[in-house]
Amino acid sequence: MKTSELLTLLKGNPEMGLVFEIESGQFVKPTFHITEVKNVTVESVDCGGNPDTYKETIIQLMVNPLEKMRKPWTAQKALDIFEKVGQLKPMDDDAEVFFEYGDLTMRTSNFSVENVIFNEDNIHFELFAKPTVCKPSLNPNAKQCC
Repeated sequence: MKTSELLTLLKGNPEMGLVFEIESGQFVKPTFHITEVKNVTVESVDCGGNPDTYKETIIQLMVNPLEKMRKPWTAQKALDIFEKVGQLKPMDDDAEVFFEYGDLTMRTSNFSVENVIFNEDNIHFELFAKPTVCKPSLNPNAKQCC
């Protein structure tokens, strides 16, 4: 999912709640906070010696294990944060979005959006951790792997 797609989805559904599922049946607790939005530029060289540059938007979710239940997040509340971010450090509309999450039982990982489901009152994001991959194997025009 691109940053522009996420923002459009949220703007079109400002009153809906946000739900994040990291594995089948495992959800980020509704007491989560968006603690940081990272505009990341990656400059890399893959195992075949092919240089690449791309951008990512990483949205960090954090759960305070001591916090009691409170009013769940809405798309509008997230949009308010993204608006503040945009005023200080504009996000790249074409950057792929990742949600960064970890807690006391799960190592911190970056998750891609696999699917979005609209329930009665919620936007349900099904997330997954992308496996590592040999990038030259994905591009027939790239120099092949070492």
